[in-house]
Formats: sequence, structure tokens, C-alpha cells
Amino acid sequence: MNWSSETFFAYLGDPLFTNAAMVTVWVAVVSQVIGVIVGFGVALMQLSQNPAIRWLANFYVWFWRGSPLLVQLFLLYFGLPQLGIRLNVIEAGLIGLGLNASGFMAEIIRGAILSVDKGEIEAARSLGLSRGKTMMYVILPQAFRIIIPPLGNEFLSNLRTTSLLSVISFEELLRVTTLAINQTFRPIELYSVAAIYYLAMTTVWTLVQAQLERRFAAGWSNAPAAQRARWFSLKL
Repeated sequence: MNWSSETFFAYLGDPLFTNAAMVTVWVAVVSQVIGVIVGFGVALMQLSQNPAIRWLANFYVWFWRGSPLLVQLFLLYFGLPQLGIRLNVIEAGLIGLGLNASGFMAEIIRGAILSVDKGEIEAARSLGLSRGKTMMYVILPQAFRIIIPPLGNEFLSNLRTTSLLSVISFEELLRVTTLAINQTFRPIELYSVAAIYYLAMTTVWTLVQAQLERRFAAGWSNAPAAQRARWFSLKL
């Protein structure tokens, strides 16, 4: 079978593929937001002084990081109905990707929080900031700069991993590509189109991530910890 340029260019601008690419981006963004929110809570649990809470958080991270995402999707979509819990394709896809991402984000956030100099925390507490305000106004702004690069890499991975949702019939880019191949019998041309869309999406995000890293690297003042803590205390 020869290469068909006509098929390639016809599907390269086909609204079916562009819409599927937008769905892929939407799923990646929503699942990553879920991952960050849940991961932040799990990271705080990992830093808890309560051994039971720490064990529960570590077990959560161990499960979602240690088992394959494909198996997790199968458990959510095909396994839960045996327990009387039925999730549709969108619910299973977003929950699966989101919770899987949360396991990795929990470790990223925990490491970033622990990397903040203890002198920063002591300076804030000495000026009367509560534990919660110290976390919000002193620790997290600094930890966020550390989180940005691995968060960007995690989202990039999540963007590509959405292709696994095709196994549960989620209408994302790879699923649409497979259906088109079944109709045209042109796998090389259509997989090439899909590859170009994935490369375009990852390239755009790489540029956005670089801008975010530069912005946040320069956005946090180099003033001494006590000065920053005093400024925040005045604001409050």
C-alpha cells in the first residue's frame, strides 16, 4: 500500500481530529487539576504528625504510583460495576487519570514543601503568623517555584497518557484515529496525523511551561525571610 498524501492532508485538517485534540487537552487539564488538588491534600497528610494519617497517605501514593494506569482504568470502568458502582466513560477516565496524577503530585508537593528553609518558617512564626498562614503566605509561594518544573512535566505526561482512555472507548484523539483507520484502512497516514497533533500539543505546552518557569523564578522577592513574613503579617 502506497502513501496517500490525499488521505493525510484530508484528515490533518478534519474537524473530527481537531475536536478530538481539543477533547484530549480538556481531559488532560481537568484530570491534572484533580491531581493537584487531591495530591496537595495527600501531601499534607504525609507531613502529618499522626502516624495513622501518614500511613494512609503513603498507602494511597503507593497504590496509584505503583500500579499501571491501564489496570486502574479497567478497575474503575469494568470492575466497579460488580460492586454496584457504575461510572460512565467520562467519569472513569477523569477519575482514573486524576487519581493517578495525584499520586505523583503528592510526592512532588511534599518534596517541595520540605525543601523550604526552616528559617523561613521560624521567622514567620516568630512574627505571630499561624501555622495555616505560614503555609499559605510563606511556604507555598516558595514551594510553588519548585513545583512548576515537575508539574509541567507531569502535565506533559498526562497529555500523552490520555491515549490510554481509548481502551474504554473514550472519544479522544487516539480513539477517533482508530475509528477512522477502520473506515479508510490507512493506518500510516492517520497515525501520522495523530502524531502531529500530539507533537503540536506537547510543543505548545513546552513553550508555556518555559514562560511560567521564568515568570515565577523572577516573581518571588529575594528579601530576607523575616521581611517577607512581616509584610504578610501586615497584610493580614
